[in-house]
Amino acid sequence: MKTGSCHLLATVVITLIAGLAFVKSHTILADDLIPTVSSLNAPAEVVFVDAGAVAACLKAARAGALCLSLDRVLNPSGRLANMRDVRWLLGSYGLTGDEQVVIYADDEKTRDAMAAVFYLAGQDRVGRLINSAQVDLTGKGVAGALSRRVLFVGNVRLENLQPAPFGRVSSAQLAEFVSHLNRDPGALFMWPVGYL
Repeated sequence: MKTGSCHLLATVVITLIAGLAFVKSHTILADDLIPTVSSLNAPAEVVFVDAGAVAACLKAARAGALCLSLDRVLNPSGRLANMRDVRWLLGSYGLTGDEQVVIYADDEKTRDAMAAVFYLAGQDRVGRLINSAQVDLTGKGVAGALSRRVLFVGNVRLENLQPAPFGRVSSAQLAEFVSHLNRDPGALFMWPVGYL
């Protein structure tokens, strides 16, 4: 009887250790969800998005970068665009949601806030450019169209959205969400309920 109990206990312990190794190897680190990337190692098919001022982007940006400033989705008084309009806006820039986008801006908070908007709207792969000051600004950026070019079909990340009462949102709150997401893939962002 003791031999059977020891064998059963050994089997349970080995199964538990194997299970923990499997879970650890398959756990997605949130930093993999919205990682920081270098422009030097970015794949050629990456779509760069300049989240700074549109006028400056149109004059000097990474060649072909999309000029989509944060103020297009979040006004200075803190009103966040509704999710339907955000997705329409992304389609007006020719994005379907399947692309890999990398966001850059002069200010890290602005960059991270825009990365959060893209991620929550359903963009498949979103990255944040490190060392934005090193971006080659010898090209010109691209503005969005007045109408939608393509249908943005990425799935809204409802698992990360929590309806909130009407209220104001700051770019700091959006940027902070990225920080929370880096620690917990189940982090929630409180998007004002009237704007979902």
